Amino acid sequence: MVWRAPFIFTGKGEFVTCTSQKDTELFYAVLGGLGQFGIITRARIVLEPAKERVKWLRILYSDFSSFSTDQETLISTTGPSHKVMPDYLEGQLLMSQSPLDFYPQSQHQKITSLINQYGIVYLIEVATYYDNKNEDKRVKQMLKSLKGFVHGFVFEKDVTYLEFLNRVHDEEIVLRKKGLWDIPHPWLNIFIPRSRITDFDNGAFRNILLKRNFTSSTVLVYPLLRSK
Repeated sequence: MVWRAPFIFTGKGEFVTCTSQKDTELFYAVLGGLGQFGIITRARIVLEPAKERVKWLRILYSDFSSFSTDQETLISTTGPSHKVMPDYLEGQLLMSQSPLDFYPQSQHQKITSLINQYGIVYLIEVATYYDNKNEDKRVKQMLKSLKGFVHGFVFEKDVTYLEFLNRVHDEEIVLRKKGLWDIPHPWLNIFIPRSRITDFDNGAFRNILLKRNFTSSTVLVYPLLRSK
């Protein structure tokens, strides 16, 4: 999906058409601005055919530096890893009481032991979209480009494209049963420079979340390319 020429209603009451070449700053601001820089009233979106299936992996790390380095490798637009770039990438924290629904029941004790050992386990979640071809070779090449994950802690699912897109639905059902879906869910987004991400791990994740036992929080961590 590619955005082209959105028609924007700005905070000054002006209607503006912008593109990646015209009014560039506004164009990129409104795409990720949650309405704070202008309201998109019309846009042309270029689509492409959806794939049929998804290889969906979660890869566990005990060390933040290795985790962040491998995330950067996976979004690299140069070098050997570029050819095996995943279609989707995200990172999360696994802590005490984190849900383990994604993983086979037989592996829960092993994962829990790893969390108890390190306090925080970092995971890279990646997906590759495909049709009828064998996707195992691409996944193996992608894993080969990674250096720091805990061996034996790579978990994979093969699901339909729709099942992957709708993956939050199962969590919604669980939260609805507990009466927790319709309550406010405050969310904070922070951009952190690459030079300070290790400090943020030490300061926020380990000295706040871990020490104060904020075990139920959902924390997502992933790199962004400035050029994008």
